[in-house]
Amino acid sequence: MSRIRLEWNVESQKINKSDSEDPMAKRARRRRALRLIMLIGVVLAVLTFGVLVVRQRLLDVQGQLEQLLRETVRAEIAALRIGDINTFLAVQDNVSETWRRRQQSVFREYSDIKARHDVDLTGTILDLEIDGQRGRVVVEEIINGVRYAQVWFYRNLGDGWRHVSPDFSFWGEERRLETDAISIRYFDLDERFAQAISETVGEWLRRGCQILRCDSSPKLSIAVVKESAQTVSPAADGTATFHVLSPSSGRMSLDLPFDHNRQGLFAEALSEHLIRLATDGLQVVFPQDAVYLRRSVASYLVKEFLDADGGDSLVDSLAFLYGEEKLAELVDHLAPAASMAILQQVIGQPLEESNLDWRDFVKWRLHTEADLIESGAEGDLLNLYDTGDEEIWQAAYQRYQTGTIFRPRAVLNQAITGRRDGSAQLQVTVVKEAGEAVEEQIVLFNLVDGVWKRAN
Repeated sequence: MSRIRLEWNVESQKINKSDSEDPMAKRARRRRALRLIMLIGVVLAVLTFGVLVVRQRLLDVQGQLEQLLRETVRAEIAALRIGDINTFLAVQDNVSETWRRRQQSVFREYSDIKARHDVDLTGTILDLEIDGQRGRVVVEEIINGVRYAQVWFYRNLGDGWRHVSPDFSFWGEERRLETDAISIRYFDLDERFAQAISETVGEWLRRGCQILRCDSSPKLSIAVVKESAQTVSPAADGTATFHVLSPSSGRMSLDLPFDHNRQGLFAEALSEHLIRLATDGLQVVFPQDAVYLRRSVASYLVKEFLDADGGDSLVDSLAFLYGEEKLAELVDHLAPAASMAILQQVIGQPLEESNLDWRDFVKWRLHTEADLIESGAEGDLLNLYDTGDEEIWQAAYQRYQTGTIFRPRAVLNQAITGRRDGSAQLQVTVVKEAGEAVEEQIVLFNLVDGVWKRAN
């Protein structure tokens, strides 16, 4: 116990021992520390002020550049509005003569559009981006009540902003939009376009696989490209990749970024892609009926994608009378040289009793005859006729020899009757042009081994 008390006393004495430092020296040290802190504070304040001044100056310069760019754009639009080509060309790149000629054509195009449509060049700037000495502006224009956007590019060439050719490096950062069915690669400028593609094409893919009974929904890759000779094109390597030209390269609808033209082209490309998958890349042989059947199923898919009227009358009637699932069966039966006889296998009854609409098929067959005569394909032409009848064979050969070309404008109606031997005959009324006149003609087809063969 005494030992513990002793140690406590020693520690207490240490704690209570007074500081032996000179008070004057202590105060001097504190003043020096305070002055150092104040100096650091002043330096930081000066640096902060300097940074703020420089930043404000940069903002002022940026603001001036932006204001000048806005005034340039407004002047350019005003020149287009009133038809002042001199003012319009004054704000164009004066270095590139090719660009100036291009813009002269653009000016004439606007003049033509204004003459034929209700045009409002509003001058509204929807978006403006400046990166150093280059600028990008999205401007609004209204044609027949529909809002459009144009993307214009500018360069500050020392004497002010000048409208220059599209700067493909100024499309924004590359991005990717992923869903279970689609992967879309695009740039910032095409954000709304990519969203519209994803929503629309995703539904098309689901609908196409429902019709063709895909084992699994194939994932598509879509690249929105800045420049291309084609608006929509499959990748050259044959993969499930599609290239779509950015609408920002021209006049883009603000209400429908994925416009009707691109929708139509993409629907056609997608239908071909799905049929190619369903047939393992089957190549059909012209002029066999397989060419028509494959094309007609593709046409049906396009019609469904676009929710449009029309389509091919034969395949439409097949889906309507026997169920849409028959289209997948038809595709399954396709072979390179398949004839119309495969339809009988699909529906399970004779073609003459099917009530199918043959009008579009007849039109295709007659146009095919004309192609074969023009190309000198005698054997293929005669194969389309019921050559078991000598009189029919002579008529076909005479038509080939004389080069008689017959391309009907339309097929009006059809009727199926029985022949004396009990076989079926298809009779159609076609419209053809005779010089400036239009006349009707009856064309006959005999059903031979499940295939319609021309009989007159």
